[in-house]
Amino acid sequence: MVDYEETTQEIFINTEQNFGNSGGDQVNRFRLNFLQEPFEAGDEAILRINMTQFNMEKTFYDVNATNNTLRITSSAIVAAGTALQAIAGDEFISLPVGDYVNSPDILMSALGQTITDYLNRVITNGNASYTMQAGNTAAGASTATLDHNQQFGIDTSAVPPLEGRVAPTDVIGGAFSSIYDKVQRRKYCIYFAVVGSAPGAAADFDDFNLVIQCLNIPPGQQQITGGTAAPLATANQQFNDSYSLLGGVRIEAFQPNPSALPDAQRLQSFSIQKDSTGAGGQGVLTTAYPVAQGCNTLPYVYLRCEEAENQSSRSIEDAQRSHDHEIIPSRILAKIPRVINTRQSISYTLENVGGLPFFTNITANYVNHLIFRITDHRGRTIQPVSFSDIPSSAVARLASGIPIANIINPNFAAQAGTQNTLGNLFCDFAFKISKHKRKVQSNILQSVQPPIITDNRMEFSGVIPNSIFKIKLRSKIIS
Repeated sequence: MVDYEETTQEIFINTEQNFGNSGGDQVNRFRLNFLQEPFEAGDEAILRINMTQFNMEKTFYDVNATNNTLRITSSAIVAAGTALQAIAGDEFISLPVGDYVNSPDILMSALGQTITDYLNRVITNGNASYTMQAGNTAAGASTATLDHNQQFGIDTSAVPPLEGRVAPTDVIGGAFSSIYDKVQRRKYCIYFAVVGSAPGAAADFDDFNLVIQCLNIPPGQQQITGGTAAPLATANQQFNDSYSLLGGVRIEAFQPNPSALPDAQRLQSFSIQKDSTGAGGQGVLTTAYPVAQGCNTLPYVYLRCEEAENQSSRSIEDAQRSHDHEIIPSRILAKIPRVINTRQSISYTLENVGGLPFFTNITANYVNHLIFRITDHRGRTIQPVSFSDIPSSAVARLASGIPIANIINPNFAAQAGTQNTLGNLFCDFAFKISKHKRKVQSNILQSVQPPIITDNRMEFSGVIPNSIFKIKLRSKIIS
């Protein structure tokens, strides 16, 4: 119940058109100025913010700089002739940014290609390739189709209100073994083959001493490098959610040169094992845990307000510090879920017209502005899509040798700005500001009560001087 109903107001906000002129942008920091109608509350009342509605279309990519990066290291391989040779390597590798259409198969195949690209960069004599399998069975049969996950597509035969729903595109049936093969575990094997520069040339996968790490080390805890000669890692490189996306082990400690360590001492995010049944140039990577089913790591976004006074675990509030179970003050105002409608359009939407699960009290007596920002579950800003992230067809033309000036107008590129300032990464929401009575104790002076005059004597209420008490007592006895 609102105690001061006449002062309650609903505020409607849309952050388009570079709303953050106060130094932010359309989602990462924007300021609301109540110049004409500020909110005030005396000592007897408090102000309260209640979220009633929020919507932000997912115009950014599910796989982005916060969850697509791994560290990979390998040893130098020195050999003669046509045998496998390679230089030492220690760098960060990244999966292509984009949406993977809820397909762990595509996501893990992209990981296989990314690792293979790294191997081919460090190999100086020979080459590497990969397939999505664990290798052949003892009878020589391929296992390439067994980690396949059920694919889904739009059901075009559905009628209202089910139009746009998704349905399996694979046919399930037949013998028990074929059905069992389609059980979705979302765990994968990637099979790598490395060879020298000539058929039959000597190659040993173990010689790479390959280490792959999904680092999750807060920058405020330790600033790391990508290796002995690499520059300092960026915050997103060393504190990344790739372990959650790819089903890897989270690595929270930095090893300067893990490939030089004995195998038992290397911190690995995935199992990496040489296949001794082959010629020696084969190895298998196996994920530790299931891959994220929706191929994203952002089931919620968090709306924060600098005047909010709530609490949260440190892991949600501060990406810069060591994460523990400590509960600390938080500026989080609302937790907004990811929503997929029947047409498969994705947004972050909160409809709270009938209730008030998200609110905060404001202790300030006077509010003439509020500052908001939207973050992920680690307190990081939402990653906008850069104009330099050009379409795949343009990438293919560039890779073939076509100059970029034949594809992209350089004048437009200079004025394109960013998605969160001049583009379509923005939000709209509504919140209510109301005033409520504060429970205040009466201000009682803790001192003796004022004196009163009786018989030319100064007496205090409830306290009778001893001499007067004796006179009154004597008169009672006589009477």
